Amino acid sequence: MASQIGLGSRLLAREENKAWVSDNGTFAFGFTPIEDGDDRLQLAIWFAELPGDRTVVWSPNRNSSVTKNAILELDSTGNLVLSDGEAAVIWASNTSRAGVQAAAMSESGNFILHDDTKRPIWQSFSHPSDTLLPNQPLSVSLELTTSQSPPRASYYALKMLQQPTSLSLALTYNLPETYDSSPDSYANYSYWQGPDISNVTGDVVAVLDEKGSFGIVYGESSDGAVYVYKNDDDYGGLSAATNRSTGLSVLRRLTLETNGNLRLYRWDDDVNGSRQWVPEWAAVSKPCDIAGICGNGICNLDRSQTNASCTCLPGTSKAGKDSQCSENSSLIGKCDPRQGYQESQFRISTVPQTNYYYSDFSVIANYSDVRNVSKCGDACLSDCECIASVYGFDDEKPYCWVLRSLDYGGYEDTGSTLFVKVRSNGLETGDGGEGSGDSSDGTLNGKEKVLVIPIVLSMTVLIALLCLLLYYNVHRKRTLKRAMESSLILSGTPINFSYRDLQIRTWNFSQVLGTGGFGSVYKGSLADGTLIAVKKLDKVLPQGEKEFITEVNTIGSMHHMNLVRLCGYCSEGQHRLLVYEFMKNGSLDKWIFPSFHSRDRLLDWPTRFNIAVATAQGIAYFHEQCRDRIIHCDIKPENILLDEKFSPKVSDFGLAKLMGREHSHVVTMVRGTRGYLAPEWVSNRPITVKADVYSYGMLLLEIVGGRRNLDMSFDADDFFYPGLAFKEMTNGMPLKAADRRLEGAVDEEELIRALKVAFWCIQDEVIMRPAMGDVVRMLEGSMDINMPPMPQTVLELIEEGLDHVYKAMKREFNHFSSFTNTSHPSSRATCSYSTMSPR
Repeated sequence: MASQIGLGSRLLAREENKAWVSDNGTFAFGFTPIEDGDDRLQLAIWFAELPGDRTVVWSPNRNSSVTKNAILELDSTGNLVLSDGEAAVIWASNTSRAGVQAAAMSESGNFILHDDTKRPIWQSFSHPSDTLLPNQPLSVSLELTTSQSPPRASYYALKMLQQPTSLSLALTYNLPETYDSSPDSYANYSYWQGPDISNVTGDVVAVLDEKGSFGIVYGESSDGAVYVYKNDDDYGGLSAATNRSTGLSVLRRLTLETNGNLRLYRWDDDVNGSRQWVPEWAAVSKPCDIAGICGNGICNLDRSQTNASCTCLPGTSKAGKDSQCSENSSLIGKCDPRQGYQESQFRISTVPQTNYYYSDFSVIANYSDVRNVSKCGDACLSDCECIASVYGFDDEKPYCWVLRSLDYGGYEDTGSTLFVKVRSNGLETGDGGEGSGDSSDGTLNGKEKVLVIPIVLSMTVLIALLCLLLYYNVHRKRTLKRAMESSLILSGTPINFSYRDLQIRTWNFSQVLGTGGFGSVYKGSLADGTLIAVKKLDKVLPQGEKEFITEVNTIGSMHHMNLVRLCGYCSEGQHRLLVYEFMKNGSLDKWIFPSFHSRDRLLDWPTRFNIAVATAQGIAYFHEQCRDRIIHCDIKPENILLDEKFSPKVSDFGLAKLMGREHSHVVTMVRGTRGYLAPEWVSNRPITVKADVYSYGMLLLEIVGGRRNLDMSFDADDFFYPGLAFKEMTNGMPLKAADRRLEGAVDEEELIRALKVAFWCIQDEVIMRPAMGDVVRMLEGSMDINMPPMPQTVLELIEEGLDHVYKAMKREFNHFSSFTNTSHPSSRATCSYSTMSPR
């Protein structure tokens, strides 16, 4: 049939090959069989020309299938109605007398009801099901959802979540709408989130463009964009996608699958000689990172980390063809407080190495003073309302969450233990060892008993003595090892750990603290309970084992209160690991840059200034006071760690190439993070310790301003902080350059000293930058500071025109930015953050 459909047009389900098709035959709208539907049908839009099973992209009645008696009619009032024989209306567009004159199946996959001027009155794009097509906008009020057909009435959704200060695109697992009359906060759980969108005006819309990039556009003219996934061949940008409705040169679809993953597919006409859908991107890489994938059961990954299997919780078992876990009312640990709680009717079943997804509403209490694992189970057993409890560690502190429900599923976690309350079965196991003495078979006479009893007693005593001896030897070895580790750490000599020992100390590298330029960092604990951070170097260093150990010992011999202490190392085969002291308050960036996760963290001015001075002292130490001069090469907030008293310690020093005093520069690859790199890195000039001075100057400006030096979320006047700060300093209004969140609570004299020092440090000419020792003296006030000239970098930007530069960089930022989300624990050690450099 033609793509234009007039009033009074009908489709009959019994006419199997009839459908409303788009002009070029790309899409069809009509009745199609549902999977395992026993001749049941659904009204749907699908790709019309593809071979094989139909790929449905939209359906209004996924949860209410129809028979072959169903009729779809665009009636004379302009209402599109689906009815099933004599039954009531199954679905309708509710557009009666709204001015609808005709309908059209478009080449973009959008079914449109329009008036006589072709203005859309209703369109399927505004009522999505589980698939997003190219150029189809997903606004804040819309969501993709999986079907809610029984027996599994829970479902997944992709939607915009409103945070206190921002919006974020999220995947959620949703309980049935009738579940326990629960509030919205309890009825869904978010297990994946895209980038946050904040401080924007206008519409915020998620969109898939024709080139296969997926992201969010925002602003009055949709000129702002952030990518969730960017196709390498996409040069057009997301912003234009919301304004197009043309046909598609390459067929793509973004589908929310029944397993909860969001996956992007492209149709390929030649995959090993066949034609099929090819996956290009998925939001979640590990199935067990998806809540509810096993119902309320436990998800277990195989060795490949890509395939999952499900096990049921104690008190539940698999039932039905979909193998979902269901409760056994005679076993689950629910009690009725109205009938009085008898603790003896219940017991705790332990599920080791398991954590659980739960919402805030599910939490009865959180006990941080539970030091023993089993006590967490006891806390649940003593509470009538409790169904389960979870024990684990957050940093070095244990936690015990007591829960009133188990709905969103569990997953393997070596550092956690799940306790589930179940009913006691009341059955006592008898020993069954006593006979009546009447049977002649299998019974012992008196003489045999006289011989057997002494032999059994002797063997028991001998085994007990052997066990005591073995325990004594093992305990003695452990005591000696702990004493040796403690003495080596106190003496400052790095310990040579085996790789197996560090596996044990870090619980098989299960608690990731962060990821930096040199490798990933994991939390661990020594035998005496001392917390450590273990850095796994990503690439094997070019030195041999002897040279590596020599270099590590050099770093380990450096002791300063403002340097992170190296406790040990591992050099075994291809493995190279470094063991550092653990820093409780994490990295400086978490405390000076505002974000949703750290909105309650604000360092006052005295703490900031002390951090700035102490950091300079630490850098000056390895620049000027060590036998082997060290260039850090990556000074930035992420590499400044804070202890429990907010004393700063520089980390990752010595991981760049060591430089002897007799050398004037190092020959090495370009290291560091853009935005903190000195100009000589890109101008092929010799690299000296003054490169670190430049990076420190950029760091000092960020400490003062409480923001990134280059932040495209600000407007054209404020996006480049060094230019803003220099203008306010020279205009005699330095307080305007300080972090606005401090509300003027700043020592103005210290502020001026800090700004002057920072601008001397970021001079383009190496000779004009002060040594770090002089930086310390100037900050402390024991050395006069002249007014610095405007740095060449700042001058060039101002001369070029900040507004012009801002627009050019905004286009570049929107063009090349690509954001991906990973749910990892918050970083407590070094992690790399790249920012765009104005140079």
